[in-house]
Amino acid sequence: MKEIYDWVPWFRELAGNIAQGGKDYLNQKADRVDWGENLTKLEYGDEGIDPFSFIYFLASKAATTQLKTVYDSVSQEFGIESPLPDPKVDDYYIFPTPQPQYGGFYEKTDSGYELLWRLFSDAAKYEPTIAPIDFEDALKLNGVGVTRLTQTMFLINPHYFQPVDNITDDLSKVLELPTRSALETDIKKEGGYEKYQTILGKLAQAFPGCQPYEVNMLLYLVRPNATNGIEVSGDFYQISTYVYDPGGGDYWNDFEENNWVYTGGPGSGKSWGEEGGYPLTEPARGDIILVRTGRQRGRAIGIVQKNDYAETGIKEDNRIHVLWISKADNGLASFTAMQGLSKAGAATFRAFETSESYKRSFELIGKLKDDSNEGESEDYEDAMEPGTESEKHPHSLNQILYGPPGTSKTWHTINHALAIIDNKPVDQLEKESEEVREGKLHRFNELKKNGQIEMVTFHQNYSYEDFIEGIRPVLAGDGQRSVEYELAEGIFKRICKRAEENRRQSEQASGESWDIDGLLEAFAESIAEKLESGIDINLFAPDDRSGATIGAVHWTGDTFKSVQLGGTVRHQRLTRSVIKRDYEAFYYGDIKSREDIKPTYRSRRSYHGNARYYFELYKQIKDFHDNQWKTKAPVSVEKQNYVLIIDEINRGNIAKIFGELITLIEASKRIGVGDATTVRLPNSDEDDDNFGVPDNLYIIGTMNTTDRSIALLDTALRRRFDFVEMMPDPTLVPDDIEGVNCQELLKVINRRIRILLDRDHQIGHTYFMNIEKTRDLVKAFKNKIIPLLQEYFYDDWKKIKLVLNNNSFVEDISGELRKDCPEELSESVDEQKEIYELLPFNSGKWEAPESYLKIYENSAQGDVGESNEDV
Repeated sequence: MKEIYDWVPWFRELAGNIAQGGKDYLNQKADRVDWGENLTKLEYGDEGIDPFSFIYFLASKAATTQLKTVYDSVSQEFGIESPLPDPKVDDYYIFPTPQPQYGGFYEKTDSGYELLWRLFSDAAKYEPTIAPIDFEDALKLNGVGVTRLTQTMFLINPHYFQPVDNITDDLSKVLELPTRSALETDIKKEGGYEKYQTILGKLAQAFPGCQPYEVNMLLYLVRPNATNGIEVSGDFYQISTYVYDPGGGDYWNDFEENNWVYTGGPGSGKSWGEEGGYPLTEPARGDIILVRTGRQRGRAIGIVQKNDYAETGIKEDNRIHVLWISKADNGLASFTAMQGLSKAGAATFRAFETSESYKRSFELIGKLKDDSNEGESEDYEDAMEPGTESEKHPHSLNQILYGPPGTSKTWHTINHALAIIDNKPVDQLEKESEEVREGKLHRFNELKKNGQIEMVTFHQNYSYEDFIEGIRPVLAGDGQRSVEYELAEGIFKRICKRAEENRRQSEQASGESWDIDGLLEAFAESIAEKLESGIDINLFAPDDRSGATIGAVHWTGDTFKSVQLGGTVRHQRLTRSVIKRDYEAFYYGDIKSREDIKPTYRSRRSYHGNARYYFELYKQIKDFHDNQWKTKAPVSVEKQNYVLIIDEINRGNIAKIFGELITLIEASKRIGVGDATTVRLPNSDEDDDNFGVPDNLYIIGTMNTTDRSIALLDTALRRRFDFVEMMPDPTLVPDDIEGVNCQELLKVINRRIRILLDRDHQIGHTYFMNIEKTRDLVKAFKNKIIPLLQEYFYDDWKKIKLVLNNNSFVEDISGELRKDCPEELSESVDEQKEIYELLPFNSGKWEAPESYLKIYENSAQGDVGESNEDV
């Protein structure tokens, strides 16, 4: 599994080549890189591009559609020999990837070119020699923060640096670090580089022997609400580094280099298929692996990321992939057991846990396992910021329920949606009775009617215009059946607007802000009335040579959009979005002059081009505010949660449907949080407000894992959603249907499917629910289960026959066909060929309980036991 870190030598070689080549080399090479069609090009001023800006820009081109083109071109132009892994595999490209709309690494109005080259040259060395003053001066550049600087330094030298970003923030308690905002404040003070090195030291102590890039990957996957993250369990396994070759060599170097463990077979000297061997299929994602050599030497502790044996069966080249949490090579406190691979018994567990070398690792595992972090000191609680993401959002803002067909994914969305609406744990609703379920379904439908819940199904033809907004044809009302075109909002934009309106009203009612929208609407109406009456509204004193006046007020529908200037400065618009952005700050004295009114987009100017007009207009609004506008008594509005359910989310073209809004659904980018981000939609009016996704909108998707299209699931989507697995639950089906135990039937069928295919192609429990008589079971097999098996095995009836344990449903008709076959045809047919046929549906064997008992009777029970071999 070392491919997950193949980006590390690639970036190190790139940084080394740039450091060796120098400024002219980087300018020439960067200019020749193929950034791909329709991608933002690399832009820089007369001085040339600095390495921080180049690395930062390159890292932003991390979408699946960009990786191949851009990174192959960089490899060619910069002569990088280190290979990169398959760009379609999401886990292979987990490193900081800034969003393109954030612009360059810093504002080029600052003189940071020589500083950043100097800092880069020192950071790119094998042992960095950073001048603290350079680090601290870099943080003073406009646009550069601690997160941006440390993430880029990490890409330059992932063997030494570590990002201080949302990942370390999410695990601040576990890592015994202050929150990110507290760290940023501390690092920006005098002696900031020394404080940053202290953080690096703490992380190195927490993960002994692990490289910074290994730590970053681990933290990325185990942090709360991580997309497709790892939930750390309490199950421990142990393995010997000699387990592959008893009495032979030590395989630790292979384990460490490739981030995996494995054995040579089920047991020492035994064949692969023999019972009583190692429990290779048992370690699951999130379980802990204790690695030892002999009985009193510890080598490492890892967290299982993936188990090939559990997914594709017992094969010689399969592995258990791990993320190392400790690679401390030390003696243990006591003797361990001597099985090659097994569940960690009391002796082995105690030997590792009580060892000084591994105490810190066991504390980390305990904290990662316990999301509540109970038992923390009061000092720690005081250091935490109020209103963290976990407190704001007890439910994940973006989640996907995934699993094989028939596991009630769509059915479960009702419980998840209502749990979100009511701020209750999902488990609480899952346990309620069937009678209560009927009431919940009625309430769910009522919430859909009032717009608090929306549902949509993605498909291959679903588009951005359907989901967000687009121009659509409509029949004109002129009686001529002619076609007109209108800008129509999609389901996502509509529910976002409803959620945002509720969020805004709840804040206003709670006294967090006054009704800015109501004020601006009233002010615009007063201007319109004056203009209609022939009154001139001057923005400046009469002797001002600009002669600027208010010429008109523009509306879209019933909403005020902008002020049109008149006099000598026609064709200048003062938009509602900028006014709304700045007026409150002006009212309270934070905007003291026109220079404080900033550009809407990245600009060389330090203040807005129409700043002088805005500033004078704000004076007019304030006068109206203080003397004419009377606010209404606040109405108490409770903040509500809204839910969008996307069924079959993987069947749509995610990049096409979400477009630029894929970034806005992140928890940290939602409206209502500190790092709120908005964009102007392509089809919206130029004066329209910027669009964002509020923090009270939750997205629930469903995904069928047997659908081949999930392999193409967009990387951006994977990283922004939590994945909730929904697997078959035999306890939900009947255990006695006229003598047939459907629970055992389902268990055995799925066990065989896992061996022949994988766990994602199991049969869901809903295929066996609502079965009361044998005739219901017959109907389920004829109409649902057999056709599903045909699809799974591509009509390979021999394998279907194995799944059914050679019962009577699939017949071998090879001999019967050959018996009546003409002699000349027989000579052309392979005598070994086996021909199968499904039992005719009019056969009485379909109704016979014995046919179903045959499927699961005398099948192997339980899992493979532990080996007693000493290694």
